[in-house]
Amino acid sequence: MTEPFRPTPMPFLVLLDEAMRRVRTHLRAIFPAVAVPVAVLSTLVQVVQILNLRGVLNGERGGGSVPLFWTPWVVLGALILLVVSALAYLAMGRAWNFASRPPVWGTLLLSGLATLASLVLCVVPVFYVAPLLSFTLPVMVEEGVFGVAALSRSAELARFNPNHRLTESPIVKILVLMLVTTLISYLAGLLVALPFQLPMFIDIFRHAMSGDQDVQSAMSRWLWLQVPAVFLSALVRMAVYLYTAFGIGMLFFDVRGRKEGSDLRSQIDSVFGSPPPPPPPLPLSSSPPGEPWS
Repeated sequence: MTEPFRPTPMPFLVLLDEAMRRVRTHLRAIFPAVAVPVAVLSTLVQVVQILNLRGVLNGERGGGSVPLFWTPWVVLGALILLVVSALAYLAMGRAWNFASRPPVWGTLLLSGLATLASLVLCVVPVFYVAPLLSFTLPVMVEEGVFGVAALSRSAELARFNPNHRLTESPIVKILVLMLVTTLISYLAGLLVALPFQLPMFIDIFRHAMSGDQDVQSAMSRWLWLQVPAVFLSALVRMAVYLYTAFGIGMLFFDVRGRKEGSDLRSQIDSVFGSPPPPPPPLPLSSSPPGEPWS
């Protein structure tokens, strides 16, 4: 009996190189339209927080009334918009029309709630749930499936590993991609913001060493310098997230193509039967060289 048909996956490094090539190709079409509004929005949120923090440092009445937890939600919404736009442009070239559909945001809400629930449960489950649901966006774009069906389809593709090898598991590849790009995003944002934060830290340290107890006023003088740092950091992080989106998109096409190929071969075998085994090799002749075959 012949072995079942199992297409080999695209090598992970080749997939990452292809994702980078796609980023370079579509960067001008996607990045300015998404990253600049995200950076502006993040900067406006930072301005509100600076005004709030100055009120706290100066002891003004009412200072601290503006909630300071806006930034994570702004970044999360911007990331979702970027990923939706990148994958939609990659697949169909009509990103904004797709991203504005209500079923898309409803499905993203379900996926976000599931990921958030896994994060609340001792953090560890998120390292499995987040990769498991990472194909939700390309499933919506390519297959037109939304809601719970899109989440189930994403989990089905993410678990596709017919050879049962850890290095070929889509979940492992997605997790590695997410962890590496998150680390790169954090370090890149830190490097961009450091020149704007370093003068403030030096000034505060000098005031502390000179015995000046009014450190709050020194900090207040440098708060506005953080505004360009937030803007530039947002641009850098969006560029990294764009690469993550294309990497997940390329992995989705690779996994879906291999799974559909295996399913098609299984259906063909169920109708027509498995192909016959190859014939055995012909026996070698025992006649010495130069003599005719017996």
